[in-house]
Amino acid sequence: MESKTAPLSSNREFWEGRYRDEDPSSPEPGPSPAFTALMEDPTLVTPTTGTRRALELACGRGGDAMWTAARGWHVTAVDISEHVLATLNERARRAGLVDRLSTRHHDLALSVPEPEAWDLVYANYFHTPTDIDRDAVLRRVSDSVVEGGLLIVIDHGSSAPWSWEQREDHPTPEDLWNSLDLGADWSALVCERRSRLAQTPEGAGDAGGNEGVQGPEGFDGRTALVIDNVLVARRRSTT
Repeated sequence: MESKTAPLSSNREFWEGRYRDEDPSSPEPGPSPAFTALMEDPTLVTPTTGTRRALELACGRGGDAMWTAARGWHVTAVDISEHVLATLNERARRAGLVDRLSTRHHDLALSVPEPEAWDLVYANYFHTPTDIDRDAVLRRVSDSVVEGGLLIVIDHGSSAPWSWEQREDHPTPEDLWNSLDLGADWSALVCERRSRLAQTPEGAGDAGGNEGVQGPEGFDGRTALVIDNVLVARRRSTT
């Protein structure tokens, strides 16, 4: 794991605090249902026996990285929190995935991973409370996606009642696609809103104390209907 000994930025301080209680003995995080639905769609991700390499931006607790590595992908997971990456490394060791899952520490507002040939770059709920040119980050790393490779971005299209980010002006999937401005080399395969029943994430810093909170109709403090903005783009072959 790449590591730097710089003072905590406000962004890094936020995420280190959010993950401070994370440890390998806590329940292993599950993957995002929105992400697994895409990855299990053979019209989007063609099954293959060859080596496939994926880069995850803002991996958080690592549920998606673990799930993807367990299915044969070689995953590089990037996050700003050194603590959560250390926890993910230990979980990967315990699961026998160290040969297929590695981590890199980056404050993506300041640096991104060096260019490599990625078959997949994905960012699931890459949101942050501080200013960051996220579109520029995604454009830059997408330059390393191989021909025929995928970029997957899943964003919040609504705010769950327990989320640290409460807003009413979420962009649409079309806003997301247009803001990325990937160029003629890319075509959008999926660009749509999808709803799902979300559950309060275990171990989230602001999840405790939500039991019995009355929010949107039917919200019981544990589950809520939320909207995701889902974008899947493929890099076109030039041959």
